[in-house]
Amino acid sequence: MKYLLPTVAGCASVALIGTLAVTAPTASAATTSPDVSKEALNVSKEGLNVPGARDSSDSTATAANQSATSNLPNIFKSQTALASAKVPDIVNASASASAGSVNNVSAGLTSGSDEAVPSEGSAPSETEQAPAEDADNEDPKSDDEKSDDAGNEGAKDSSEESETQDEDDISGSVRQKTEDGVNIALISDVLDVPENNPSLVGFTFSQAKSNIRIQVRIKHGSDWGNWDTLDEEQQEEAQNKGSEPMTVSNASAVQMRILGDSAPSEAELVLVDPKRDAGDAQAVAENAPVELDDQVSGDSAGTESAPEQSTEDSADAEATSAENVDAAAGATVTNQNYVPGSSTVDTVAKKVSKPKIGSRSSWGAKAYRGSPDYASGIKQAVVHHTSGSNSYSAADVPGIIRGIQAYHQQGRGWNDIGYNVVADKYGRLWHARGGDVSKAVIGAHVAGHNTGTFGISVLGTYNSAAPPKKTRDAVASAIAWKFSLNGISKATKSNLVGHRDLGQTDCPGDAFYAKLGEMRSTVNSILKTGEQPSDKKDDSKKDDDKKTEKPKAKTSIEKYAEKNKLGKALGKEYDVKGVSGAKAQKFEKGTVYWSKKTGAYHLSGAIASAYKGDAVTDLGLPTSAEKGGLKGGGAAQRFEKGSFYWSKDTGAHYTSGVIMKYWGDKGTVKGHLGYPKSDVVYKKGRGEQLFQGARLVWAEGYGTTEFSAKGSIAGGVSDDNAPGGTTPPGDKSTDDKSPADSGEGSADDKDSKDDKSKDDSKKDDKSKDDSKKDDKSKDDSKKDDKSKDDSKKDDSKKKDKPTKAEKIAAQRASIIKDAKANLGVKYVWGGTSPKSGWDCSGYTQYVYGKNGIKLPRTTSQQRYAGKEISLKDAKAGDMIWIPGHIGIISETKGQMYDAGSTRTNTTKRSYSWMLDRGAKVIRVVG
Repeated sequence: MKYLLPTVAGCASVALIGTLAVTAPTASAATTSPDVSKEALNVSKEGLNVPGARDSSDSTATAANQSATSNLPNIFKSQTALASAKVPDIVNASASASAGSVNNVSAGLTSGSDEAVPSEGSAPSETEQAPAEDADNEDPKSDDEKSDDAGNEGAKDSSEESETQDEDDISGSVRQKTEDGVNIALISDVLDVPENNPSLVGFTFSQAKSNIRIQVRIKHGSDWGNWDTLDEEQQEEAQNKGSEPMTVSNASAVQMRILGDSAPSEAELVLVDPKRDAGDAQAVAENAPVELDDQVSGDSAGTESAPEQSTEDSADAEATSAENVDAAAGATVTNQNYVPGSSTVDTVAKKVSKPKIGSRSSWGAKAYRGSPDYASGIKQAVVHHTSGSNSYSAADVPGIIRGIQAYHQQGRGWNDIGYNVVADKYGRLWHARGGDVSKAVIGAHVAGHNTGTFGISVLGTYNSAAPPKKTRDAVASAIAWKFSLNGISKATKSNLVGHRDLGQTDCPGDAFYAKLGEMRSTVNSILKTGEQPSDKKDDSKKDDDKKTEKPKAKTSIEKYAEKNKLGKALGKEYDVKGVSGAKAQKFEKGTVYWSKKTGAYHLSGAIASAYKGDAVTDLGLPTSAEKGGLKGGGAAQRFEKGSFYWSKDTGAHYTSGVIMKYWGDKGTVKGHLGYPKSDVVYKKGRGEQLFQGARLVWAEGYGTTEFSAKGSIAGGVSDDNAPGGTTPPGDKSTDDKSPADSGEGSADDKDSKDDKSKDDSKKDDKSKDDSKKDDKSKDDSKKDDKSKDDSKKDDSKKKDKPTKAEKIAAQRASIIKDAKANLGVKYVWGGTSPKSGWDCSGYTQYVYGKNGIKLPRTTSQQRYAGKEISLKDAKAGDMIWIPGHIGIISETKGQMYDAGSTRTNTTKRSYSWMLDRGAKVIRVVG
């Protein structure tokens, strides 16, 4: 059996499991709420039968070993890290059977007695000089012995309880084992995951009465991956126990299993689908990545080989960091960088500018539950990764962060997402946990170390490969900024650490952890200057010298960019294609457009992204700055011939002309039509645009009409005369209430072309006969005229040559004659000849063509084939037109000849119904 799998995200885990019981509060900025579901986890016989379900367990305790051998002094390590000298194959529960839980370890933990008292192997080494006052906080030896006794007693009780509970195991009588002999306590069905966006998966439970291990595997296409072991996330504000979430991208299915002697109680699989939001792309567009040129790169020449240990491994430096970074000892710490007698540590940190950080509202954050708690300052930065897929796109990022928050709040009962800031692989930073990000918001990212620390996590898993350099620089810039705000003038191995340094986990991954030294160098380079300088500083100085030697006047665009603080230019000034005399130039924070007529204005974000192609030629240049604060947080910007409007739900679209005026009369975004959902399109006397509340269609001579907003916008109009038995316009008394028909078919009708060519040849023959008749009449008139005088010759010539008015009258009469001659020809949509039938535009094209007037194929084109005149001046032989239909005004007042319908065929009838629709009279004769 397969379940629909929503998406979830998380930190140092490959997957997560969690219990859902709480509904997230609604935040005004969030428009899309993730779907969070839960399934009670048991032993699925179908799941056991899936190939690979019993594959060997992964018992390598790499995470625990890494934590036990980290570079951090013991005073900063978690008690679980100090307790882990050896790691068993299975994650161990607490010593007490009644309060057992999974410890915070990637592959396993030691027994409860070992956890209570640090082993000798974990005692501080000579190089890890802990502050002297820490010794006063150690438990007396007698207490240690009591703790050992209590731990042993608890272990005994646990063993006895396990024996009595074997038969009560919720896995029932099915006691399956992996290929390497480990019991499978719980296993899920194969679970489907969303195909169009990333999802997240996690696990929650109440109590674990035996050692358990949480494992997940992912299916890509038809191939299953290996079983990966997940870490448990322990947090003070959690309402249950469980793992962190794992992001799943480009997968077809997942499966979860719990290894251990007995299953944990209230075990549930948590699924989160953050879904896509219309504002996700806008959020990404407005949140510029941290640029490499704005950082001192740790990979730049000489940085990687810098003697970091000479400054960080000294006893003084370690003691200084140890004294000032013990977050667990409390947040109220002053003089963080001062140690009496130390000459190696600066006491004042220079101010660093804040890097670009995307707002919580931009990714659709739900509200913080209650009010955020603050410490007096931070003393340590902790680097994480969220685990899971690295194959996400930039547009996926807001949704993944929403998913992490949904899992933390609804799956685990936390107040908010645990991390203070999240970074993505594209180098963007995002404000995660609620509260003032410039202050010391107490997070939920490292159990026992949340107060006085700054938690920043990179989306993805980084065991085999580190995040891109631009992402590492972004993380370093955020840490440097936070350090400068809190008086920390130097990054060390003790105040810039990985999650694994404080708990039993492999977070932030082996490859990422190996780059922390580089990141400390980058942070220190930024802190040293108090700014985020360019790696090419010397080159810029040379350029400045050149400018001094040869001063160059700034252009209007450069002056505007400087005034509006748009940052440095990203390219040279260029001509704007499609707008005569217009110039543009890209800068870090937008693109400036200028012309002599409009002056200079810049575009940024979603409007800048949408301003291309037809939008440029349709609108011209911007004539105002972007204006925010519209309904629902929207924005707008005026251009020469229209305006762009943006909202989180609709994105950026432009409008102009008569449709824009109609929309304005209805209240623009405040009215019932709301924001535009498509760009306006005008073509051959017709315009269309989709809005939130309706689809507006304008036709020249017909006005603007509102239609349902549902359905697609299609160019052209519907054909009521098309095959299907519908009655065309004007065919019944109530027809003035029906939409106009197209009245025409394809201009590529092969049969119609052949027929037309034959008819044209006949027409030519008839024209020859007519001309012969005309010549005969001329000869007869000459015979009748017996006068030989020159004056009489002149008179006869004048009589032989008709006036212009006579020619026009004759042409009109001929048109009416041909129109009458073809009454009864069957109506065929797409037809163009009397032999095979025709539609309205095919009929008019044929009749006028026989009289030397070549008309285009469609009604919309025929509308512009001549001159529009008033109805009172109309004469027989003129055309009468409405959108989608056309006819020939007859010699009888108020009537016309047209192709009719499948019921009437070509006929003579009243055109009053067309007048009711704003008919236009078109004159092509004369």
